[in-house]
Amino acid sequence: MGPPPAQEVLKETFMMGADEAYLITDRKFGGADVLATSYTIAGGIKKASEGKLPDLIVCGKQTTDGDTAQVGPELSEFLGIPMVPNVTKIVEVKDASIVVEMDLGHCVEVVEMTYPCLITVEKGIYTPRLPSYKLQKATADKKIPWFTLNDFEDKNEKNYGLNGSPTQVKRIFNPEPNTDRETWEGTTDEVAEKLFQKLIDLKIV
Repeated sequence: MGPPPAQEVLKETFMMGADEAYLITDRKFGGADVLATSYTIAGGIKKASEGKLPDLIVCGKQTTDGDTAQVGPELSEFLGIPMVPNVTKIVEVKDASIVVEMDLGHCVEVVEMTYPCLITVEKGIYTPRLPSYKLQKATADKKIPWFTLNDFEDKNEKNYGLNGSPTQVKRIFNPEPNTDRETWEGTTDEVAEKLFQKLIDLKIV
């Protein structure tokens, strides 16, 4: 999903062994937040797969700009398939399912999912193969299909781009470090009440 020049990046995937690539592009998709982006990509996957979803969809964990790590999970919701985030290793690929390791920060969990499904992977999960000059020459004239809003089943412009984005970026800045902390003691109900009151005081709820 991107402007027309993004097809140059897709051509590099041919040089690395990809069989097909599709570009989802339309001015009406511009200004999309993570929700509208996920919805748009879901529409592109449905169009490319002609109604039959692929067994496995692999997404990166997060981008280097928005850094939200939300597109993969939201994409799985729009497609109605299970997903596992933060995958650090593919343990086994079976005929009807896949087994992966998921990094939970404090531990690693092994999960098995049936197809179709989606995973988001950590940056270091694999080292990509080098582009092939032979494949570059062989795929130099390979066409990349473009999908626009008119190609989608849902053509309601209010669901895409800026119109379909409930969030908008007003400002990007480095947060100031804050090491302040409070330690509370008491029963579960007492601590829960303190937490609830704290959220009210901070005007979070």
